[in-house]
Amino acid sequence: MMKIVKGILFRLSFTAQMRVLMFICLMMPLTLVFGQQQHYVYQSGQVEVSGYTNNYNWKLKTDSIECKSNITLIKRQLKVINSLHFTVAVKNLSSPNTYMDRIAHKSLKVYPFDKIIFQHLKSEITPMEDNAQYQVKANGNLTIGGVTQLVKMDLVATLINDGTIVFTGSQNLKLSTYQVTPKRTLMGTLKTNDEVTVNFIIGLRPQAAVK
Repeated sequence: MMKIVKGILFRLSFTAQMRVLMFICLMMPLTLVFGQQQHYVYQSGQVEVSGYTNNYNWKLKTDSIECKSNITLIKRQLKVINSLHFTVAVKNLSSPNTYMDRIAHKSLKVYPFDKIIFQHLKSEITPMEDNAQYQVKANGNLTIGGVTQLVKMDLVATLINDGTIVFTGSQNLKLSTYQVTPKRTLMGTLKTNDEVTVNFIIGLRPQAAVK
């Protein structure tokens, strides 16, 4: 950047050079005040979907997540989530019980709707007592089984010294809201419940820092 500026200044008259330098000096404080948008991409994390049947509890997990976000920080403080989009492939949700996995995948309409998608719309950010943590009340569209519903989620965002931002949260859902019908198996003796809980932890790194 400095090489480009020097190259421009070299070709200008002294008066024009002063004008360019004054413009740069004026713009620098504005950048500090208003912040810069930074692209973030998925580094690590986990999504867990849990529920229960009339016999036992079940959990499906995956760390195979697609997530990208555009976030504004000002003086290392979280100010705005401009966008956030995350996707989980239904077939990647698994447990030690492969039989229950097949039931869950079928219930979630893995064919033809093979992905669970969340698209952030807006959020309110409130600093917590720990200066590195923020309470985030997020609104977004959640798509399951091809059906999209507006959801409100309470998240905690934590800023790590290496630039990583970690989002954690938990959301209770009713499958019937997404036109997902709980299945009966084993001659009708095993029935999955309508209510499920989604727990997640997602770590994002600035895109430029990803190798």
